[in-house]
Amino acid sequence: MKQKLIKFLLLGWLVCLAAPTGAYAVEAPLSDPALEARAQSLAREIRCVVCENEPVALSSAEIAVDMRKAIRERVAAGDSDAQVRRFFADRYGEFVLLRPRIGMDTFALWGAPLALLLLGGLGLYIASRRGQAAPADMPAIDDAQALAALKEFEAKSKTD
Repeated sequence: MKQKLIKFLLLGWLVCLAAPTGAYAVEAPLSDPALEARAQSLAREIRCVVCENEPVALSSAEIAVDMRKAIRERVAAGDSDAQVRRFFADRYGEFVLLRPRIGMDTFALWGAPLALLLLGGLGLYIASRRGQAAPADMPAIDDAQALAALKEFEAKSKTD
């Protein structure tokens, strides 16, 4: 009986350890529905820093809960959407934005492959045009001369 009680308590303790620890807590929405809609929209645009490529709106990580709270606090304080995005980009880097701003670094990242593709296409076009042009100083060969040269070559091949 004593062993069964110990096993039961141990099992209960293990269940308590495996239970989620507040990551699924329901957050209090903002009182103004327009501000809440803005906060939810921003939460879909900001990436969770733990669950890569997942917005904080869908993440259940503890830091995502904190990030959603920070979004609501900043929206309630009167920050614009751009200011909220800038806050998170300054804190976590441009990676946190699911749609990063266009700047010199993003232009180089997205523009370099396109530029290389265009340069490669131009190089192939120039190379193909050079291969098509016939040399201008090529001597004109008469069919009769070519036939005579071929017969002479065949005759030498048979004697060797």
